[in-house]
Order: sequence, then C-alpha cells, then structure tokens
Amino acid sequence: MTQSSTSRDNPTGGQPATNREPFTPWYREPWAWYIVGILLVTFAWGGFQVYTAFTHQDSVVIDDYYKNGKTINQDMTRIENARSLAVAGTLTIDELIGEVRVTMQGNPEVWPGQLKLSFLSPVFKDKDRTIVLNRSFGISAKSAADSNPAQPGQNPMYVGQLDVLVAGRYYLQLETLDELIPEVGYETGWKITLEAVVSPGIPITLKNPDA
Repeated sequence: MTQSSTSRDNPTGGQPATNREPFTPWYREPWAWYIVGILLVTFAWGGFQVYTAFTHQDSVVIDDYYKNGKTINQDMTRIENARSLAVAGTLTIDELIGEVRVTMQGNPEVWPGQLKLSFLSPVFKDKDRTIVLNRSFGISAKSAADSNPAQPGQNPMYVGQLDVLVAGRYYLQLETLDELIPEVGYETGWKITLEAVVSPGIPITLKNPDA
C-alpha cells in the first residue's frame, strides 16, 4: 500500500520534481526585447524616410528642356549665349526690407527691361521664390522715356522685392523672359544658373560655371 501511494504522487517514475527546468515566458527574456527593439526602430526609421520622400520631393529643374515628338531634349542655347556674351552680375539682398538688386555686365546687343530671378531650394519646394526684376538705371533719360532697352556697356541695375527673406543654400537662376518654342527650344535670350549660399547683405557673383 505504501509503494502504490508513492507512485501516484510521483508520476515521473521516481525522478524528483525539483529537477525539472523552470519555464520562463519570452517577454521576460532580455534578448527577445533586444530583437524587438531593433525591428521597431528599423520600421519607424523606414516609415519616416518614406514619408519625407513623398512630402518633400525635390522639384528643382535647373536646365531648359523641350519636347520633340516623344523625346525630351536639353536646350543649352541660353546658357551658351550667356557665356559667349560674357553676361554676369552681382546680386545683393537688403537684409532689412528684402529688396533685391542685381548689377549686370556683359556684351548683349540690348539689355531687356525685365529679368526673372529664381531661388530654388534643393530640398524644400515651399522655400522656392521667383521674382521679376525691373531695370532701374544705367540707361539715358532719352532711352528711358522711349522705353528702349539699355545698350551695351551701360551696366544696368535690376531691382525686385522679396516677400520673405531667403537664406541658405539655393540654386539661383537669372534669365531673360523668352518664350520656349515647342519642339524647337529657345532661340533667343540668355540664362545664368549656379548654386550658392544666400545670405542677405552679402553680395553674390552671378555667373555660369566654367564661363
């Protein structure tokens, strides 16, 4: 009778219960949380990168392009014109009122009455700014009254106004207001494009690289 009772109390066939390995839930293991932590950080960082890529797309377009049939062609006409005419300028932004002044030099046959200046952010599209600059002086009183363009050698100044001051690294584009002809490109005008650090009050030389 004593032997039968002992067998029922110890179903493992005589092995003491104290020798069985204790069971530990996975969430109490440090290595498990280490792996879970790596996965969470990876998914969070990947999701942030995808969100940034879709909400802050780089929309900068520096060169001129035109479509000819089903092909997209790059048009270097205006940049080459600026180089051959030695067109360059000096840009200054008034740090108090945001007035933009560009003094030009070069050898065009005529200086236009207006130029377009673009500040294009390499990262954030909402920081892009484009303004029209009007010729201020550098022409004679007679030609101003007749609305004739300034002539070569007069180094005209162009003036515009920024609604918000810009600062930091930007792609700058200074160009004439010429019309892009479909399937042909630009036939006239010139364009300066460069990358520069913009700081109000500090002059910036506007000149095509390798010009």
